[in-house]
Amino acid sequence: MQTPPFAALLCLALPSLACRSTPAEPSPVAAPTPAASPARAPVQGYTLVLIKTGPKSGKLGEQEHKDAFAGHFANMERMAEAGQLLVAGPYGEQRHDDALRGIFVLASDDRVEAQSWAGTDPTTQAGVFVLEYHDLATDAPLADALARDKAVRAQWKAEGKTPAPGDGARPYVLLMAEHGDLARRELGPLASRTGGVLLLGRLDGTRAFAILDASDLEMARERFAPQLANLGTCTLDEWYASDQLALMVR
Repeated sequence: MQTPPFAALLCLALPSLACRSTPAEPSPVAAPTPAASPARAPVQGYTLVLIKTGPKSGKLGEQEHKDAFAGHFANMERMAEAGQLLVAGPYGEQRHDDALRGIFVLASDDRVEAQSWAGTDPTTQAGVFVLEYHDLATDAPLADALARDKAVRAQWKAEGKTPAPGDGARPYVLLMAEHGDLARRELGPLASRTGGVLLLGRLDGTRAFAILDASDLEMARERFAPQLANLGTCTLDEWYASDQLALMVR
């Protein structure tokens, strides 16, 4: 089966975490030759979907499980091609809630529309996953990242390459903060590729959601130690998604 965009294998992950502070350290993630920064994009509304363990997880028969996940990946391909699904990816081993499996970012801030899109997921319909919806507003150029991901995969196809699972993906750390104003004050100045905050958004009006350029929790806690010390209540989670998210420029 061809690897879908974002290498979004929504698999099990394990322990929990909390924000801590240690000395800062630069990220080793390579970036292309810098170009002049474009004008800042307008803030747009999206829907963040938290994909969580459902009541039928681990309870389906072998063929039913196989069919559900084959449909899951095919449906993500369809949603991405339709411009509905902009970002997807699984949580890593270290996460603050064992029930968390992955996320979708949908290109609509209309809850009814977002639910109609995400609800087509066969694993959700089978009860393997349940979906939790949140409002997300950000100026991060998510559609551009998806377009680059598609272009890379089209090039691979043209060259006859068959990507292995995980090709075109890399680790990140997700941050959710209860006090959005503090998050914007502390992380806003770093909201760029070079600053290491690849996405900073308003979550449900008052909270904050961020994608940090860090490969694991230890790196995130070191690189962003001064900011984490002032954020108040927050969570950090390891996460995997398209490597094109690391190239977002505002």
